[in-house]
Amino acid sequence: MAQHLTMNDIAQMANVSVATVSRVLADSPNVRAQTRERVLEIVKANRYEPSYIARSLSAQKTHTIGVVIDDIANPFFMELAKGVESVVRDRGYTMLLTSSNWDWHKESVLVRTLVRNRVDGVLIAAVHPESDSTELLKNTEVPFVLMNCWSSDETVSYVSGDSVAGGRLAGECLLKANVQQYLCLVGVPHQSSEERAQGFIEAINAVDKGESLHVYRDVPGFDDGYRIVTGLIARHRLDAVKTGIFASNDFVAMGVVGSLLDHSIAVPEQVSVIGYDNIAFAEQCRIPLTTVNQPKKTMGELAAAALITSIESGNPGCEQLLLRPRLVVRRSCQPLTG
Repeated sequence: MAQHLTMNDIAQMANVSVATVSRVLADSPNVRAQTRERVLEIVKANRYEPSYIARSLSAQKTHTIGVVIDDIANPFFMELAKGVESVVRDRGYTMLLTSSNWDWHKESVLVRTLVRNRVDGVLIAAVHPESDSTELLKNTEVPFVLMNCWSSDETVSYVSGDSVAGGRLAGECLLKANVQQYLCLVGVPHQSSEERAQGFIEAINAVDKGESLHVYRDVPGFDDGYRIVTGLIARHRLDAVKTGIFASNDFVAMGVVGSLLDHSIAVPEQVSVIGYDNIAFAEQCRIPLTTVNQPKKTMGELAAAALITSIESGNPGCEQLLLRPRLVVRRSCQPLTG
């Protein structure tokens, strides 16, 4: 029968810290082999079974981090989650991964559930930085860090990409691509999508004065990108007028490229296309996709590190980071040089 020991008991018996015991039990690679062996021998000899409930009652911590992302099927968010997981595991915590599917109400329910289950902190790619979920976390004083969005509240920590700067990179690339008109396809109504469009529009307007710029909203996914092309051909003569298209995410851009090719419109000779995020599939697109890369895994790593530092120090602090994007040029848009 398992003895009623705590992690603190195991730590004292092994002459190590509680954090080290936690890392051993979480199978973290960042523990010396000799230390790992000593802790595991004590665990086995005493038939110790980790109890997260007991741990919560004794130390007021569960060593659990709640993670809320927007879309679990989107490779962008899975790369983000990988970054989170690498830090969480190394620091001896467990990650509870959930997905809101861009739904405000579902996000709120998920956050309330995580709080009720006494997670030590929450990492949230929020539907909106001022959502009910973030207000709940502020009111309950559960440490949290925003990901993939930023807040104007100086007390809220966040790690996000600089979406305005990324949109500008896309605009500047198309301005060098020898096109006559510019189309901007904006995805889900989210801060990051709108700011990508904002940066793109600013870049085009600075040179073209917006006379040949057209913006389409609510184009969130691959199928939407594929379907909209038929209407764009009719309205903007994509088959006759050299065009540049910027999509606020790679899935939309890949749908656009596929549809253009199925309409026998050459990419990039007739229509240049740029996406955003540089997901893994972008390079495998029918025409490898020029896109704006943001450091997805790094975003998750930095957010997780900031949250755990806040939890362990007992000081909420405030970490606010906007990560710089970069343009990745492939075949779908090749700007002229010189």
